[in-house]
Amino acid sequence: MTLGDVKNRPFTDQASALRALADRATSQAQAAPSEAETAQAMRSAASAPAPRRERAPLVAIGSGKGGVGKSTIAVSLAAALHRRRPTILVDADHGTANADVLCGLAPSRRLDTEIMRTSGPDLASLMIRTPAGFGLVPGVAGLASAASLDQAGRGRFVRALGHLGGPGEVVLTDLSAGIGASVIETMAASDLGLVVTTPEPTSLADAYALIKCVVRLRGDTRPLGLGLVVNQAESKAVARATHDRIDRVCRRFLGGSMPLIGVVRRDKRAGTAVRSRTPLVVGWPNSPAARDIRSLAEIVSAIAPMAGGSRRGEVLP
Repeated sequence: MTLGDVKNRPFTDQASALRALADRATSQAQAAPSEAETAQAMRSAASAPAPRRERAPLVAIGSGKGGVGKSTIAVSLAAALHRRRPTILVDADHGTANADVLCGLAPSRRLDTEIMRTSGPDLASLMIRTPAGFGLVPGVAGLASAASLDQAGRGRFVRALGHLGGPGEVVLTDLSAGIGASVIETMAASDLGLVVTTPEPTSLADAYALIKCVVRLRGDTRPLGLGLVVNQAESKAVARATHDRIDRVCRRFLGGSMPLIGVVRRDKRAGTAVRSRTPLVVGWPNSPAARDIRSLAEIVSAIAPMAGGSRRGEVLP
């Protein structure tokens, strides 16, 4: 599946290019693909050159349930992406944000100081630089009213995301866990949505619930512009089986495939990174999970410039 031209290709073959990358990702326990190989695969996947953009592509990271390592992946993915292109991470958890904690920061201002503005939040004014180099917009922590924004407030926030960043940059959003209205609307407005799951049955069921809600809001019967990231994978076989379950259900009930964008192996250093308040790819760059996240960054960096430019145009004024 190429996220730039998926609308114009049959569903029987739209996933072929990314499936080749998926096969590589699930076999990373043996050897990760080189940067040159991954870049070449993504270039071959696109049937047309990427359109020029005036704004940074928006990549939303969500999960059907909490506790799957979504924020840990988001922070390390931002650090890994920033080595390729300027990256901004927006902590879009409107109640229990913690990306700043995972980066070892104590911001003086958070999104709660801007989220209620009737003219829309000024996200750029909140951005701080992390030790890993990427920009961070700290989210809301402990403000119940922000966690239950009305439709107008949610719309202002999504529009603000759409105007953050410039040419050559990429904007990541670490969404709340679950299928709240803000999560669904933000992912539906994104250029690329990454759905993080673990092999556990409850995580799989909730991941599918998120995918289904986004598809319904977009008004399309297919999971376009979405990709799966399997975290805490024990083996190649487990990762492949996890993806196959989600993909099978999406094909049957949503009319299209759900490509596997990345696999992150189970790694005890991920817990160490959380406790140390240091992104995994920074503190333990040679750990298996860190290598997997760098591979994920390669793919996201290649996809993002060609991912659904018209999608955000349809959702955002």
